[in-house]
Formats: sequence, C-alpha cells, structure tokens
Amino acid sequence: MSVLSLDRKQFEKLVVEEKRTVLLDFWAPWCTYCRRLEPAYDQAAAEAAAAESEVIFAKVNIDDEPELADQFGIEVIPTLVLFQDGQAAAGVVNPPSKAAIEAFLADNVKAESRNPRLSKVYDTVVIGGGPAGYSAALYTSRAGLSTLVLEQVSAGGQMALTSQIDNYPGFEDGIDGFTLGQKMQAGAQRFGTETLLAEVRSVQLADSQVDGLDEPVKVIETSSGTIYGRTVILATGAKARKLGIADEDELVGKGINYCAACDGNAYRGKTVIVVGGGNSAAADALTLSRLAEKVYIVHRRDTLRATKIYHKPLMDAENVEFIWDSAVEELKTGEVPADGGLHSTRLTGAAVRNLKTGEVRDVACDGIFVSVGRQPSSAIFAGQVELDAAGYVVADESTKTSIPGVFAVGDVRTKVLRQVITAAADGAVASHYVEEYLASRQ
Repeated sequence: MSVLSLDRKQFEKLVVEEKRTVLLDFWAPWCTYCRRLEPAYDQAAAEAAAAESEVIFAKVNIDDEPELADQFGIEVIPTLVLFQDGQAAAGVVNPPSKAAIEAFLADNVKAESRNPRLSKVYDTVVIGGGPAGYSAALYTSRAGLSTLVLEQVSAGGQMALTSQIDNYPGFEDGIDGFTLGQKMQAGAQRFGTETLLAEVRSVQLADSQVDGLDEPVKVIETSSGTIYGRTVILATGAKARKLGIADEDELVGKGINYCAACDGNAYRGKTVIVVGGGNSAAADALTLSRLAEKVYIVHRRDTLRATKIYHKPLMDAENVEFIWDSAVEELKTGEVPADGGLHSTRLTGAAVRNLKTGEVRDVACDGIFVSVGRQPSSAIFAGQVELDAAGYVVADESTKTSIPGVFAVGDVRTKVLRQVITAAADGAVASHYVEEYLASRQ
C-alpha cells in the first residue's frame, strides 16, 4: 500500500525519531473535498513509490487524532503538510489536482520532475472526467475506439462535491456525487477507457502534423506529457460564480451551496438565503420555498431580473422574503454538533448590507445558495473553438464545435439545462458523431 495511515505513535516514530521525509494528508471521512482528492493523492503516492522517491505519503484522520491536527494548526481539510528533518517544512490546502501535489513536492523537495512524452495516438481524448466525459468515454470505448480521459483530481467533476443526488435515474434512494462519479469511471474503464490524472496546460485543436506521426492529430500538452488524439471531446464543465467574500470556500458543504436542485433537500424545514435575481436564482428560490421553512432572496437591485414567469409564484409564497438593493458582505459561523459527538464550524448567518442606505442587517440562516451565474471552464480553448459572449463553447445538440473533430459536452457547451442527466446524454450523442467523423477520415 502506497499511502500509510498514521496514529500519533506512528507519526512520532516516522517523523520525529527517524526524520523521514513525509507528505501528510490531514483528512476526515465526512469531508467531501477529502474524498475527491483521495484518488489523485493515491495515484501520486503509487507513482512516487514506483520511482523509489524518498517521500513517504501518509494520512492522519483528524477525528482519530484531533490533538495532532491542533498541534500543526490544521483548520481546513484536506491540508497536506510536508515534514523534513523532523519539522513541518511546507503545507498546501486542498490542492486542486494531482499535478498540484507533484508541483508542491517539486518546489519543496527539489525532486527531479519527470515529463514523459507519450507517443500513442488515441481515437478520442476526453478533457474532463465528469458525467459528460465518462459517458462519452463509455460509448466510444464500447464502440472499440481507443479513449483517454484527462482529469485533474478525481472522477465526477463538480458532481463529486454533491452529498446527495436524487434526480439521476436508477438510484431509488439517491446517491452521493463522489460515488456516482466513481461508478461512471469504472463503467467506462470496463470497456477499455484509460484515465490519466493530469492538468491540461495547452491545446492545439486544429489538426497538426507532428514529426514521427503519419497522420494529422490534435495535440494536448499536460503535466504528464504530450497527448495526441484524432478527435477531442471538451468536457471541462462550468463552475458556479462565487460571492468572493471571506470564508466562502471553507464553508462549502457547511452551509454554502451553489445548486438548489442538488443540495436543497438537506434544508427541509430550515432557513436559507438565496443570493441573486436572475432566472437561476428565482428557480432556486422557488424550489427551496417548497422545502425550507423560510427563504430570503438577497438581490442587488429593487426587482428581479428573472423572467416574469417567476415573479408571481415567488411573491405569493408566504415563506419567501425579499431583501432588495442588498448584498451579503460577511458570513457568520458557529460551532455546531457533528457526527460522533464532535463539533464542526458551520454557517449560522450572514451580514447583509443595503447598498443604498449602508444599513447592515444580520440574517440568521442554516444555508446560503449562491446563484449569481456560472463560469464555463473554457479559457484554455479561447481563440480556437468558437465561444459565446458568456464563454460557453458554441455547440448545438450534435455537440459539434466550430472545429472538425472537436466536440463539446456537458456544462461547458451552450445549452438550456445543466444537470447530470443532460451532461450524460451529451456524452452519448458526442460518441455517435466521433464515430461518424473518424469513419469519414478513412
């Protein structure tokens, strides 16, 4: 096993007495970000062991060793701490990818970085391992096409951070996003899909002639080398725009949410705030009004920007209150009981400032749903494929983009509804047109 699980006694022996170089992951089993990081951490550990690296990868469960976590000031998990010569030498909080872990080690251990050049040409390369990416990979692999999925940290994408998904068919009791992502990955890999945990650093999506290859290919530069594909499927998704205020990232999953359809059920009978005034915010507020005891809508203007269809039902809802001309400027937290008799820091309210009068109002709540728009993960494709004004890849229901042999699926493309099921459907559609495109090249 490449990753060691340490208790206090083992930590003292390995780090303090033997002064080994140890990368220690402080984590907890209930932490969604910890679960999402685990596959990348495990793979980085396995590769380090195979390369006979001096770095030992290990983990400490903060529920079992709270004093050890306190000793090193661990406030947010997952936090990786590098120990050298018996001392904590450097740390990083929630690294976003396997490549980020490797870069952290390269910066602090001065290990020789390896960047192999991969010469294999894949029939299709899928950039992004969410539901759209792995659905596409399942279909292309099952059709006998060599398929590689490039993912930064673990299967599932943003879905992996959702604690309960109730609107994906086939799971009568619902399923958490991390587990669903792992199942999608396993299903695709059953038919031969390969997965590489790496960061994509640049792409050349138009066909290029490469020395040593007898056919034009699309070129993808990654943290683990150069990848070649006859076709490319863009499945990089989109991220919710954030409020951009202190403690927002730390409270994700502890009161801060970005999807009412995904996470609203956890707030039945509770009090929530919806931030925003567009269609997404109005739809989220309407959904939450049927679940929560009280819904506050905080909007910077004095009327909703959402289409009129939402106005009357929200105005008529007895448990919905509007806070106009206002913005959330501070998140309030407190210690609340958690599983196992422990306590956890969670959101307990917000300070809301009126933008016209300057008056600040403290609003107690159990959760905040941020709905101020989404941001597609498409910057790396700018200047190559056509993007719309909001940055989404222009692709219709065929998933074809402006470049032959390049397809866009899931939340990164222009579409009406962005949900797990529509992302998975995109992947299936793209596979059909990938096959059609490859057949036309023969």
